[in-house]
Amino acid sequence: MPREVRFIQGGTLRSKKGDKPGIAGIASVYTQEYDAGYFIERIKPGAFSRALAESQDVRCLFNHDANNVLGRTKSGTLRLADSVEGLSYDCDTDPNTTVGRDVPAMIDRGDIDGCSFSFNVRKDTWQDEFDGSGRWVRSIRTIEDLDLFDVGPVTFPAYTDTSVKVRMLWPDGIPAEIRSHVPALRSESEPTKKVDGEELTRKCFLLAGDPDKTDTWTLPWKFSTDEKTKSHLRDALSRFDQVEGFSEEALDKAWKKLLMLCDHYDIDVANKERPKSQKSKRDQWETCSCDCAPCASGDCEHCSVPDCDAENCRCEAAMNRSLLLRARAHSAAA
Repeated sequence: MPREVRFIQGGTLRSKKGDKPGIAGIASVYTQEYDAGYFIERIKPGAFSRALAESQDVRCLFNHDANNVLGRTKSGTLRLADSVEGLSYDCDTDPNTTVGRDVPAMIDRGDIDGCSFSFNVRKDTWQDEFDGSGRWVRSIRTIEDLDLFDVGPVTFPAYTDTSVKVRMLWPDGIPAEIRSHVPALRSESEPTKKVDGEELTRKCFLLAGDPDKTDTWTLPWKFSTDEKTKSHLRDALSRFDQVEGFSEEALDKAWKKLLMLCDHYDIDVANKERPKSQKSKRDQWETCSCDCAPCASGDCEHCSVPDCDAENCRCEAAMNRSLLLRARAHSAAA
């Protein structure tokens, strides 16, 4: 899932003195509505509960830069706490590092006063508000559950330029669930295909032949809710053998991704072997001269003729016959 970033302006951010110098701040405030430009966003109290309970490995970064590590929960140099106010963090910085010296000093001077955090959403809800005449006023997104990646101070906690703001809020690309709720965020240069009431980009499909031709996109899986996503993943499992027009390499890659996604969403897959395409079955059927029912449907492995001698049949009898012929040829040559 694409990573999202949010900025808190004018929140609590301070440096710490003493034996363990460092910084402390508020990464997210529950009572604060965030204006994402195209919708209003709220973080529901308790949204960080699961991430904290799972002790997710979170970094404290300056400006979300992996080269500017200030602390980490795994090492114990970063501590997170959930309160009525929001998510707070307490980080021990190392004065032996450049970033560990510079960031607290810039906070003391007042040069840095913003906080931020990055995450991806596991569960959210959307609500549209209308005025007395029924006209749309605004959309509100409430984030209820998320995975947390990093927290920390930032130089620019707010962006006025719309295009810059979009890139900063969604550095890995705008998530499909947001595109489906906010038409203005569907880039004209990036086509979408409507499936099950949602506008999906190419990345939301397991297979996409031509990036610009939506009729070559098939097996959609990424939707705005887990319920829809699971439903379409199950559908992809049942329809995978019907897909045509893709190379064996593309089909293998898509099948592996489908198995990975099913595992992530706790969907049981009884047979993990990639199903043969209808084309493969037809090709096999066209070359097999056995007229039993299984062979006629392309399932030579379950041929019902005990001593089948049909040409190109892949049944057990034919395979044994092939081994016998090779053995005789080898003996004759010897």
